[in-house]
Amino acid sequence: MEFIRQIERLQLLNKLVREQRTGSPEEFAERLGVSRAKLYLMLDELRDEGVEIRYSKRSNSFVYENCDGVSVVFSLKVLGVDEVRSISAGKISNYFPTSKILDGTIFSLVYDQSANQHAS
Repeated sequence: MEFIRQIERLQLLNKLVREQRTGSPEEFAERLGVSRAKLYLMLDELRDEGVEIRYSKRSNSFVYENCDGVSVVFSLKVLGVDEVRSISAGKISNYFPTSKILDGTIFSLVYDQSANQHAS
């Protein structure tokens, strides 16, 4: 299932950045199984969500600037017709922006800023 693979890719991205062992952009993209262009789209989307990531030449890795990482959590539930109608009031809602990371799947990120709060 492609959706699961994309979630796993995002979890791996988070793990490698947290541990500062992504390697060069080319190596990082290869580890994630994406092109370098797709890697930068993923990083741009994380930045759009408020997660600051930069490449450090000193550590030869991408690093988090403003947090310790992101929490990548998802759940899957099959909805019945009545549940779908009650959620969307019988209408299709396109309120949420689509994701570049998950190829159009709706999602949101929550990141931990506690490390920055303790440092202040």
